[in-house]
Amino acid sequence: MKDCKALFLLIAVVATVAGCQSDQSTEDDSRSYFDGGALESPEPMTIVLTGRVLKSQGRVVEAEYVLRRATTEFPSFSPAYTELAELLLKDGRTGEAIELLEIGISEVPNDAVMRNDLGIALIVQGNQQRAAEMFSVAKRLDPSDATYTANLAMTMGLMGNYDAAVALYSEVVPVVEAHENVASLAEARGDTDRAARERAIVQKASP
Repeated sequence: MKDCKALFLLIAVVATVAGCQSDQSTEDDSRSYFDGGALESPEPMTIVLTGRVLKSQGRVVEAEYVLRRATTEFPSFSPAYTELAELLLKDGRTGEAIELLEIGISEVPNDAVMRNDLGIALIVQGNQQRAAEMFSVAKRLDPSDATYTANLAMTMGLMGNYDAAVALYSEVVPVVEAHENVASLAEARGDTDRAARERAIVQKASP
Protein backbone atom coordinates (compact mmCIF):
# COMPACT_ATOMS: atom_id res chain seq x y z
CA MET A 1 0.00 0.00 0.00
CA LYS A 2 2.86 2.34 0.85
CA ASP A 3 4.43 1.75 -2.60
CA CYS A 4 1.13 2.46 -4.29
CA LYS A 5 0.82 5.72 -2.39
CA ALA A 6 4.34 6.75 -3.42
CA LEU A 7 3.57 5.95 -7.05
CA PHE A 8 0.33 7.93 -6.85
CA LEU A 9 2.19 10.92 -5.42
CA LEU A 10 4.80 10.71 -8.17
CA ILE A 11 2.12 10.63 -10.85
CA ALA A 12 0.39 13.56 -9.20
CA VAL A 13 3.57 15.58 -9.12
CA VAL A 14 4.44 14.79 -12.75
CA ALA A 15 0.93 15.79 -13.73
CA THR A 16 1.31 19.05 -11.83
CA VAL A 17 4.65 19.79 -13.47
CA ALA A 18 3.49 18.75 -16.94
CA GLY A 19 0.47 21.01 -16.66
CA CYS A 20 2.42 24.10 -15.75
CA GLN A 21 2.25 25.44 -19.29
CA SER A 22 -1.53 25.36 -19.41
CA ASP A 23 -3.76 28.37 -18.76
CA GLN A 24 -4.02 28.87 -15.00
CA SER A 25 -5.79 32.21 -15.11
CA THR A 26 -8.94 30.71 -13.67
CA GLU A 27 -7.14 30.13 -10.35
CA ASP A 28 -6.48 33.50 -8.76
CA ASP A 29 -3.78 32.51 -6.27
CA SER A 30 -2.36 29.40 -7.87
CA ARG A 31 1.10 29.27 -9.37
CA SER A 32 2.82 26.35 -11.04
CA TYR A 33 5.84 24.75 -9.45
CA PHE A 34 7.95 26.33 -12.20
CA ASP A 35 6.62 29.77 -11.22
CA GLY A 36 7.66 29.27 -7.61
CA GLY A 37 4.40 27.79 -6.38
CA ALA A 38 4.16 25.04 -3.82
CA LEU A 39 4.31 21.43 -4.92
CA GLU A 40 1.14 19.47 -4.32
CA SER A 41 2.99 16.60 -2.63
CA PRO A 42 6.11 18.07 -1.03
CA GLU A 43 7.85 14.87 0.07
CA PRO A 44 11.51 15.33 -0.96
CA MET A 45 11.90 11.89 -2.52
CA THR A 46 8.81 12.50 -4.63
CA ILE A 47 10.34 15.71 -5.95
CA VAL A 48 13.63 13.96 -6.73
CA LEU A 49 11.79 11.18 -8.55
CA THR A 50 9.91 13.81 -10.52
CA GLY A 51 13.21 15.34 -11.58
CA ARG A 52 14.46 11.90 -12.57
CA VAL A 53 11.37 11.29 -14.71
CA LEU A 54 11.74 14.66 -16.41
CA LYS A 55 15.42 13.97 -17.05
CA SER A 56 14.62 10.59 -18.58
CA GLN A 57 12.18 12.34 -20.90
CA GLY A 58 14.89 14.69 -22.09
CA ARG A 59 13.34 17.66 -20.28
CA VAL A 60 16.66 18.69 -18.78
CA VAL A 61 15.82 22.32 -18.03
CA GLU A 62 12.67 21.35 -16.16
CA ALA A 63 14.46 18.54 -14.34
CA GLU A 64 17.17 20.92 -13.21
CA TYR A 65 14.61 23.41 -11.97
CA VAL A 66 12.76 20.79 -9.94
CA LEU A 67 15.95 19.38 -8.43
CA ARG A 68 17.35 22.81 -7.58
CA ARG A 69 14.17 23.65 -5.76
CA ALA A 70 14.46 20.38 -3.89
CA THR A 71 17.94 21.30 -2.67
CA THR A 72 16.65 24.69 -1.56
CA GLU A 73 13.49 23.48 0.14
CA PHE A 74 15.08 20.36 1.66
CA PRO A 75 18.75 21.31 2.14
CA SER A 76 19.51 18.23 4.25
CA PHE A 77 18.12 15.76 1.71
CA SER A 78 21.23 14.42 0.01
CA PRO A 79 19.56 12.54 -2.91
CA ALA A 80 18.50 15.90 -4.34
CA TYR A 81 22.13 16.96 -4.60
CA THR A 82 23.36 13.69 -6.08
CA GLU A 83 20.58 13.55 -8.66
CA LEU A 84 21.19 17.13 -9.75
CA ALA A 85 24.97 16.66 -9.77
CA GLU A 86 24.58 13.70 -12.14
CA LEU A 87 22.50 15.85 -14.46
CA LEU A 88 25.11 18.62 -14.41
CA LEU A 89 27.99 16.21 -15.06
CA LYS A 90 26.21 14.69 -18.04
CA ASP A 91 25.62 18.21 -19.31
CA GLY A 92 29.36 18.94 -19.12
CA ARG A 93 28.99 21.37 -16.21
CA THR A 94 31.58 19.79 -13.96
CA GLY A 95 32.40 22.95 -12.02
CA GLU A 96 28.74 23.49 -11.14
CA ALA A 97 28.40 19.87 -10.05
CA ILE A 98 31.39 20.24 -7.74
CA GLU A 99 30.06 23.45 -6.21
CA LEU A 100 26.66 21.85 -5.69
CA LEU A 101 28.06 18.76 -3.99
CA GLU A 102 30.26 20.90 -1.77
CA ILE A 103 27.14 22.73 -0.61
CA GLY A 104 25.39 19.42 0.00
CA ILE A 105 28.34 18.10 2.01
CA SER A 106 28.33 21.24 4.12
CA GLU A 107 24.72 20.40 4.97
CA VAL A 108 25.25 16.64 5.45
CA PRO A 109 28.97 16.12 6.23
CA ASN A 110 28.65 12.39 6.91
CA ASP A 111 26.98 11.43 3.63
CA ALA A 112 29.24 8.90 1.91
CA VAL A 113 27.37 9.01 -1.40
CA MET A 114 27.88 12.73 -1.86
CA ARG A 115 31.56 12.40 -0.95
CA ASN A 116 31.94 9.67 -3.56
CA ASP A 117 30.08 11.65 -6.20
CA LEU A 118 32.23 14.69 -5.50
CA GLY A 119 35.27 12.45 -5.98
CA ILE A 120 33.96 11.38 -9.39
CA ALA A 121 33.38 15.00 -10.40
CA LEU A 122 36.91 15.89 -9.27
CA ILE A 123 38.32 13.02 -11.35
CA VAL A 124 36.53 14.46 -14.38
CA GLN A 125 38.02 17.86 -13.52
CA GLY A 126 41.48 16.30 -13.22
CA ASN A 127 41.94 16.96 -9.51
CA GLN A 128 43.03 13.45 -8.54
CA GLN A 129 44.53 14.35 -5.17
CA ARG A 130 41.34 15.89 -3.85
CA ALA A 131 39.29 13.11 -5.41
CA ALA A 132 41.34 10.60 -3.43
CA GLU A 133 40.57 12.54 -0.27
CA MET A 134 36.84 12.36 -0.99
CA PHE A 135 36.93 8.63 -1.73
CA SER A 136 38.93 8.06 1.46
CA VAL A 137 36.29 9.85 3.52
CA ALA A 138 33.49 7.94 1.79
CA LYS A 139 35.30 4.66 2.50
CA ARG A 140 35.67 5.59 6.16
CA LEU A 141 32.03 6.61 6.45
CA ASP A 142 30.75 3.41 4.82
CA PRO A 143 33.43 0.70 4.68
CA SER A 144 30.84 -1.87 3.59
CA ASP A 145 30.42 -0.28 0.14
CA ALA A 146 33.08 -1.67 -2.18
CA THR A 147 32.50 1.13 -4.69
CA TYR A 148 34.30 3.67 -2.54
CA THR A 149 37.31 1.41 -2.05
CA ALA A 150 37.49 0.64 -5.76
CA ASN A 151 37.24 4.32 -6.66
CA LEU A 152 40.02 5.14 -4.21
CA ALA A 153 42.14 2.36 -5.69
CA MET A 154 41.54 3.69 -9.21
CA THR A 155 42.58 7.18 -8.13
CA MET A 156 45.72 5.89 -6.47
CA GLY A 157 46.61 4.09 -9.68
CA LEU A 158 45.97 7.19 -11.78
CA MET A 159 48.35 9.10 -9.53
CA GLY A 160 51.03 6.43 -9.94
CA ASN A 161 50.67 4.99 -6.44
CA TYR A 162 50.46 1.48 -7.85
CA ASP A 163 51.25 -0.50 -4.70
CA ALA A 164 48.52 1.34 -2.79
CA ALA A 165 46.15 0.72 -5.68
CA VAL A 166 46.86 -3.02 -5.66
CA ALA A 167 46.34 -3.19 -1.89
CA LEU A 168 43.05 -1.32 -2.07
CA TYR A 169 41.71 -3.29 -5.04
CA SER A 170 42.64 -6.50 -3.20
CA GLU A 171 40.18 -5.54 -0.46
CA VAL A 172 37.25 -5.88 -2.85
CA VAL A 173 38.36 -8.14 -5.74
CA PRO A 174 40.67 -11.15 -6.16
CA VAL A 175 44.37 -10.29 -6.16
CA VAL A 176 44.81 -11.28 -9.81
CA GLU A 177 42.05 -8.91 -10.82
CA ALA A 178 43.64 -6.19 -8.69
CA HIS A 179 46.88 -6.52 -10.68
CA GLU A 180 44.93 -6.52 -13.95
CA ASN A 181 43.23 -3.29 -12.97
CA VAL A 182 46.49 -1.65 -12.02
CA ALA A 183 48.06 -2.78 -15.29
CA SER A 184 45.28 -0.99 -17.18
CA LEU A 185 45.76 2.15 -15.10
CA ALA A 186 49.51 2.08 -15.71
CA GLU A 187 48.89 1.79 -19.44
CA ALA A 188 46.49 4.73 -19.26
CA ARG A 189 49.31 6.76 -17.72
CA GLY A 190 51.77 5.63 -20.38
CA ASP A 191 53.76 3.64 -17.86
CA THR A 192 54.45 0.60 -20.03
CA ASP A 193 57.11 -0.81 -17.71
CA ARG A 194 54.80 -1.01 -14.72
CA ALA A 195 51.96 -2.30 -16.89
CA ALA A 196 54.24 -5.11 -18.10
CA ARG A 197 55.22 -5.99 -14.55
CA GLU A 198 51.60 -6.16 -13.46
CA ARG A 199 50.65 -8.32 -16.43
CA ALA A 200 53.54 -10.65 -15.70
CA ILE A 201 52.18 -11.14 -12.19
CA VAL A 202 48.76 -11.88 -13.63
CA GLN A 203 50.19 -14.37 -16.12
CA LYS A 204 52.22 -16.12 -13.45
CA ALA A 205 49.17 -16.46 -11.20
CA SER A 206 46.98 -17.77 -13.98
CA PRO A 207 46.52 -21.57 -14.16
